[in-house]
Amino acid sequence: MTITPGPTIDTDLTHTRDLLFAYYNATAEEVGHAGWASPDLLPEWCRTDHDDPADYYAHPGAYFTAHLAGRPAGGVGVHLLDPGTAEVKRLYVLPHARGHGTARALMTRLHAHARAVGADRCVLDCLPQRTGAIALYEALGYRPIPPYREYTAHAPLSCFELRLDTHRPPRPTPGTRARSAAAEADGEPDFGSTHEGRRSRP
Repeated sequence: MTITPGPTIDTDLTHTRDLLFAYYNATAEEVGHAGWASPDLLPEWCRTDHDDPADYYAHPGAYFTAHLAGRPAGGVGVHLLDPGTAEVKRLYVLPHARGHGTARALMTRLHAHARAVGADRCVLDCLPQRTGAIALYEALGYRPIPPYREYTAHAPLSCFELRLDTHRPPRPTPGTRARSAAAEADGEPDFGSTHEGRRSRP
């Protein structure tokens, strides 16, 4: 697996919007709704990042896209709620890319970015039925917290926090590096696009 620190800009944002649309449809199905046949039918609450991801994820935020065998594999966004708090948004891995470590790689890249822009914690919310995602978050060091947004207090969401100022990723051992090299040779995803959007106005 190779991770490009980027940014390699997905200039037309097609992959970003496709991944966000897939995320919203998957979320709708998980809560018992039919989803949407076209992005034009998305409700207003979905459009804040789908319609203009370059603005929503503007620096110091970012949206990272992973590629597997030359195809988009998954993505995750981050934006800052305040100078010290980075919120993880829309982590999603397409079905063909699951089981390859894509989600973990995306989160690792996101954490590095959050540290680089000065955040001392990451927060996220998650549907409680996403047990696989929750297991990943906990393995990465996230711990449950009370709702950190007003809307999460009224929604069936679980909230988590990772303290970046006290938690550091483990250093790779020689065996880990060897396994990583083998994984790359076997076709693990690489980061083909890192979209940091337009710089926010001062």
